[in-house]
Amino acid sequence: MKEQLLVLDPTDDLHTVRDKIARAQAGRLVLIWDALEQPLRRRLDLILMKRWAAMAGSELAIVSTDEEIRRLARRTGMPCHPNLTASALAGLSAHPSHPVSEQPFRRAHPLPKTPPHPGRPRPIPPAFRIGLFLAAIFSIAAVFLLLLPSVRVHARFPSRPVEAAGRLDPDSCSLLNTRLTLSERRATSGRLLVPTAFATGRVRLTNISARALNLSAGLRVASESGVAFEILDGFLLASGKSSAFSARAVEPGPSANLAAGKITRVLGPLALSLKAENPEPMSGGGEAWRSAVTASDWESLRNSLSEKIRSQASGSLQALAGAGRMVVEESLHVELDPLDEPDLPVNTPADTVGLTLHAAASLRACPADRVRLQAAEFLESRLRPGETLAADNLVILLAENKDGGIELTASGMALEIPDLQAMTLALRLQSRAGAESILRDRFGVLETAKIEISPAWLPVLPLFPFQIRISAAG
Repeated sequence: MKEQLLVLDPTDDLHTVRDKIARAQAGRLVLIWDALEQPLRRRLDLILMKRWAAMAGSELAIVSTDEEIRRLARRTGMPCHPNLTASALAGLSAHPSHPVSEQPFRRAHPLPKTPPHPGRPRPIPPAFRIGLFLAAIFSIAAVFLLLLPSVRVHARFPSRPVEAAGRLDPDSCSLLNTRLTLSERRATSGRLLVPTAFATGRVRLTNISARALNLSAGLRVASESGVAFEILDGFLLASGKSSAFSARAVEPGPSANLAAGKITRVLGPLALSLKAENPEPMSGGGEAWRSAVTASDWESLRNSLSEKIRSQASGSLQALAGAGRMVVEESLHVELDPLDEPDLPVNTPADTVGLTLHAAASLRACPADRVRLQAAEFLESRLRPGETLAADNLVILLAENKDGGIELTASGMALEIPDLQAMTLALRLQSRAGAESILRDRFGVLETAKIEISPAWLPVLPLFPFQIRISAAG
């Protein structure tokens, strides 16, 4: 069988190999492949080469010393030989009908060696690659072991209280406003004797006119003292006739309980046409003690609502100020609507009385950052040489003076803290007990320092100073 050698260059890709196979004119094609290149790294590439050779009617074999190429060829089922001699012998054994001796073949067709490519790197052995990977893993782990640990030291140093006061610029503060409406009802505390029942009885009416009178319900009669009664039923009364009618007192109470013969007058336009009398006593009028509104109820209700409005206004304005501003407590002003009155007047019989108050409130607020900075400046002016202000325990009070200005009063603790940088350098790689001893003996810590190591299983403090954080307190 005719055999043709195809030499692959380092720059050949899959399309170039396909063109070379298509142009070949031999029954057996031998690819001389020195090393595996980036474009031809897959098993699929070799399968395509084998398929293209079959389509051209040729048998494909590979000559290469690269272990990766040989592995891919074995997976593909493609013959792969280490040199041209082995490839030629394999071709002769596969086609015994064409005997060819090895020596004449060498004379007629000198086997070219695999062209060297001095510029291309040799493949890295697997053992060396695994070693590099493990070294990288160990390096990353070592970096994490050095940077991950951290320590927080809580130490108490000698301290003394310090106070300072000053004035803030009022223009830096703003005025917050809000409107509120609050209602409340409460039980009345007064007692009042109140008429509760109407007196009733019979009244005899006599028609003294010359004509019949059509009397309607509601006709009023009265006693000489002015106690009035109403006729409950209507009736047609003829001239000179008399009739008794049911009547009820106009006003409730015992004052309408009259003896017989006390009703003598008819009220209204029929006073000259009728004569009235009560042949029997009028009775049934009564009174009882009831709860009533007093002036003290008004006062206590208004005072209670005023306090609630002030408290609610303060909370609303502080929420409006938020965390970015500090309020001046004494600057809270609440103005009540003077027209607001309880819903029932004094001496009104009632179990409860209610009041609704409308108010406008205002409060001054200053920027919190500026206030803290100003307070720290006031306090630092009171520090002695070598002292440091503890910034985590500042107490700041803002007050409004009579002139409308804002007074600032601040208090805090002045700490005698040594150099923190020198302290962190001295604590590196120390055990917990050693670090406590250094802080106590060398840097004058008042009590045993609290040392928090993270992770907790570390026996010593970290190497790097920036991983050691010291919290100083007085």
